[in-house]
This record gives sequence, C-alpha cells and structure tokens, in this order.
Amino acid sequence: MTISDLHCDVCKAFVPGLTGGSEPVDEPGPTGGVRFVYHPGRPQFRDTSGLMCGHCWAKAEQWLGARHRSRRCAVCGAAVDRHSSLHVHRFDEASAWRLCAQHSVEFLNRLRTVQPKLDPATFRFPSTG
Repeated sequence: MTISDLHCDVCKAFVPGLTGGSEPVDEPGPTGGVRFVYHPGRPQFRDTSGLMCGHCWAKAEQWLGARHRSRRCAVCGAAVDRHSSLHVHRFDEASAWRLCAQHSVEFLNRLRTVQPKLDPATFRFPSTG
C-alpha cells in the first residue's frame, strides 16, 4: 500500500513524518502524524490510508475516549455489534474504537477525504442494506 497524499485528513496540514501519537501538540501544522485504519466490521471495506497530524489525532482520541469499549460506541456507549459499527484504530494497534451509525457519520464527515459527505438520515452499514 502506498499513501501518496501526506496531508492531514482533517485540517490538510502537511505531515512530514509519523510519530507515536502521544506527543503533545498545541497547533495543527507540520508536526508528526498518525496513520489510522477504519472499516465497518468487514475487511473488504477497510481503508488503511488514514492520516492525521498530531493535533487532529489528539482531538480525535479525546472525542473517542481513552479506552476502547467492547461492543459499545466509544462516544455514546450505545450497544453495537461487529457489523453495525465503524471500527477505528491506529495502524500500529489492533484494538479499535467502535462507533454507532450516528457517530460513524460524524467521524467520517470530518475527514476531507470522504466525498461526498454522508447523510445521517440515509446512512447504513454495508451489512445492513
């Protein structure tokens, strides 16, 4: 896999390199970045090209919460199953945050690389039709 766009998927800042993602970053811009993966519980729909600058990743982690919650939406705590949740995780970690449909749309619509933007009223996970 090759990532040709080295700009943050959220703020479009150039990301010159990858970091561990734990360094404090106050402003968006030329800081280290974090590669991330997301998919709706099905490997064939996995996107492994996610990239955020350190600032945007820190904000995303804060929104998602510090711990991965098993079978619960990381944001609201609603029960979710494998195929009715968006799985989000760092490229170098196996444990994922899961998001319900509402928060999946919110997360995905923040990414400048997701076009066209998703409509929360009509959004469905691939396995739910």
